[in-house]
Amino acid sequence: MIQLQYLTSAEVPQIPRRTGPLRFVAYAPLEQAAFPADAVIFRGNARQIMLMTEAARAAGVFTDGTLMGRPACAAVPQALAASGGVASIGCIGNRVYTQLGDDELYLVLPGGALVETLEQLGAISAANSELERFHRARAEAAIA
Repeated sequence: MIQLQYLTSAEVPQIPRRTGPLRFVAYAPLEQAAFPADAVIFRGNARQIMLMTEAARAAGVFTDGTLMGRPACAAVPQALAASGGVASIGCIGNRVYTQLGDDELYLVLPGGALVETLEQLGAISAANSELERFHRARAEAAIA
């Protein structure tokens, strides 16, 4: 990656990573998981992740508004270390292996932030619907 000029040597120590040993990793759809989640990964288009980040911010778990690029896998240890949400635009390796679409990105939340975020999602979605109607009407009036 360094020879390709994808990363510089100076960047490598700055990449978030786990500090403790990793004993096991299990991935599962949240509704099918038989274990409590340390981290929850949301995958969606820009609008969906916008709503989720707004809900996470309202829940107090996306206060920094962190957006990460490469490597996408670093978003998980970053979210766990910061105890907050991290949005990730992904990286090419992740996009290839997960078939992440060009119009998709991620939001990673610590598992403990899930309930609070989902509790805010309804209000955030409703507010966005109202605000969209308002702004569309305002934009149409400006054109007329």
